[in-house]
Amino acid sequence: MGLSMKIWVAFAAGITALLWGALVAGAEIGHDLVLDSGDLRGMHYPEAGAVCRLVNKDRPRHGLRCLVEPTTGSVANLAALESGDAQLAIVQSKLLAEAEAGKGPFADRPRRDLRSLMSLHGESVAVLVAAGTVIKSAADLRGKRVDLGRVGSFQRSMAEALLTAEGLRPADLRASLEMDPGKVAKALCGNEIDAAIFTGLHPLPQVQEAIDACGATLLPLKDAALDRFLRDNPAYSRQIIPQEAYTGLGGNVRSFGLRAVLVTTTRLPTDEAYEIVKAVFDNLAAFKAMHPLLNALDRRQMIHDALVVPLHDGAERYYRQTGGL
Repeated sequence: MGLSMKIWVAFAAGITALLWGALVAGAEIGHDLVLDSGDLRGMHYPEAGAVCRLVNKDRPRHGLRCLVEPTTGSVANLAALESGDAQLAIVQSKLLAEAEAGKGPFADRPRRDLRSLMSLHGESVAVLVAAGTVIKSAADLRGKRVDLGRVGSFQRSMAEALLTAEGLRPADLRASLEMDPGKVAKALCGNEIDAAIFTGLHPLPQVQEAIDACGATLLPLKDAALDRFLRDNPAYSRQIIPQEAYTGLGGNVRSFGLRAVLVTTTRLPTDEAYEIVKAVFDNLAAFKAMHPLLNALDRRQMIHDALVVPLHDGAERYYRQTGGL
């Protein structure tokens, strides 16, 4: 069984275990906190289950019961926070920035009452290139045949973010392609394309397939242009694709991407926000061990990366007490 399949099998088992623990620990009557997550088959749902499980573990002391609610994603989660149907939510960092600024799906008005609690897992950009390629940096994509993904897809939006960071447009490529992900490895190994850009939680099967088929590798993303882009766009953060994600990868690969952020609003009392953050960080080793999705979390990144709306007062209090700020 491949590494990617093992992770998805673990996801299925982990969802059941985490949510059962969250519900059992919260079986008594108490003060409820609803945490809106995402699709049952997605990443945010088991992550929310892990948060709730730790919050509910100390319910006899703080009186809070955390309940996970599956949803259709970040936009729905932000609407639930606004209406009061949820007190907590996991939101993609770019959508969170747009909500606070009143852009994109939230162009009707900015949401100024949103507050961050912590950053969670990241989804990293991977630029896949063939062995022996002349492409040595992201700037070298100019004039090349590059699979960017379908227009309107998450893959395409992240590919375009990378091009923007490098001062490029799709028109600056020899060809900007919209390939079926399952055909990318064959096209790359057959010299039909020069590179393909993916984004996601690694390992991605398309990447491993190309590595196995023709010794393809991942391009390190590290230059001054990308540094400037990250400074100007805090929804994106520096990330690492670890060597162990792919068999045959020569080492860790520097990258960037978006993060999931645990969010609330100013309506959540300070003491309750403090207890939620305390539950996770006082038990961080146990939290990371609850699910493969959480293994790579880093304390410093959780406190600092992609928190594009202000910290909640309760979170800030905990981080200052424990030396995180």
